Amino acid sequence: MIYMDNGATSYPKPPGVREALLQALEHCGNPGRGSHELAVWSGSQILETREALARLLHVDDPFRIAFTMNATHALNIAIHLCYGEILTTSMDHNSVLRPCAKRGYYRIVRADSDGHISPSRVISALSDMTGAVVMTHASNVTGEIYDIEPIARACRQRGILFILDAAQSVGNTVLDLSSIPIDIVCMTGHKGLFGTQGTGAIYVAPHVSTRAYMSGGTGTQSFNLLTPEQMPECYEVGTVNTHGICALRKGIEYVLSWGVDNIHQKDRELREYMLCAFEKIPGVIVYGNKRYDSTGVVSMNLEGYDPAVFASYLASREICVRAGFHCAPLAHQTLGTNNLGGTVRFSMNHKNTKAEIDYVAEAIEDFRKKC
Repeated sequence: MIYMDNGATSYPKPPGVREALLQALEHCGNPGRGSHELAVWSGSQILETREALARLLHVDDPFRIAFTMNATHALNIAIHLCYGEILTTSMDHNSVLRPCAKRGYYRIVRADSDGHISPSRVISALSDMTGAVVMTHASNVTGEIYDIEPIARACRQRGILFILDAAQSVGNTVLDLSSIPIDIVCMTGHKGLFGTQGTGAIYVAPHVSTRAYMSGGTGTQSFNLLTPEQMPECYEVGTVNTHGICALRKGIEYVLSWGVDNIHQKDRELREYMLCAFEKIPGVIVYGNKRYDSTGVVSMNLEGYDPAVFASYLASREICVRAGFHCAPLAHQTLGTNNLGGTVRFSMNHKNTKAEIDYVAEAIEDFRKKC
C-alpha cells in the first residue's frame, strides 16, 4: 500500500506511539483525581507531553498549552475568545469558517486564483473594528505555507488577536513561538505530530485573557461553582484523553528526534519530484503555485474525469489519497474547482519515497489509457 493521505491523518504511526498507547491501557488512572500510583502516573505523562510540545513550539511555559479533542475543538475555543470583527481567508477550513459563521460579524480576505495570500492583502484589510485574525498556516488543499510573520506583527502592533490554525503545519513546518508574536495556536495531534485521533492542543500566549469554554470538573477548586479561568484548567474540563496524550508524547518525541527542518526538507523534495512527474503526463492539472513554500501536499485533477472516480481507481491500485472538497469550500471556489467535484489530493510525509511517486505516475498513465 502507498499511503498519501497524511493531510487527513498520518500513517504509519511510529512504533513508540503504539507502545505508549498499550502502556497507558495497563497503567492509566484518572489524572489529577487521586494520589495513588495510577493517577500520579497519568498526571506525570500528561505533564511530560505538555513539556514536549512546549519544546517543539519554543514555548517557555508549558502550562500555556491545554489539550483538546482536535484542532476543530481548539479553534472553537479560540474563536469564543474573539471580540469585534474577525478576519479570515478564503483558503481556510470549515473548522474556522463555521465557528465564524455561527458567531457572525466576520469578513473573508480572498486569496489569488492560485490560492496564494500575500501578507499585505490581510494587513490592508485590517480596520478599527477588527478584533481578531484567524487563518491557516498551511492550506490543506494546495499545501502552501503562508507568510504569517508580517501579519502577526501587524496584529500585535494594533492590539488585534492573531489566531493560527496549525493543523496542517505543526510537526512538519518550523513554528517558533519565541520569535513570532502569535497569540493563539490551534493544532491537532494525529497529523504532523503522529499521535492518535482524538487529540489536539491550544496554546494561549501569557498576555491573552482566558475564560472557560465548558463547565465541569477540573480536579481543582471543587467548591467554586464556576470553572477556573486560568490555563490549562479552563480548557481541560472533565477527564482528558489520557491514553491519546500518552501516545502523542511519543509522536512529538519522534518529530523532535527527526528535526522539523529535516522533515520539511524531505516533504518539499518529494513534492517537487511529484510536480515534475505530473508535468510529463498529459491532462494533469495541478492547483496552487509551486513558487511558494509548501507542505507535502499536491492537489490535482485529470482533465475530463471526476475526482472521485479517479481516486477510486487509485485506491484499487492501493494508492491512498483523498478526493473532494477537503472541508474547505471557499478554497475550491478560489481555485475554480467547486464545479469539478473538488480535487484529488496527494498529501505526503517524509516516509514516502520517489519510487512510490513513480508508481503513482504509472498508475495515472494506466488510467488514461483504460478510460
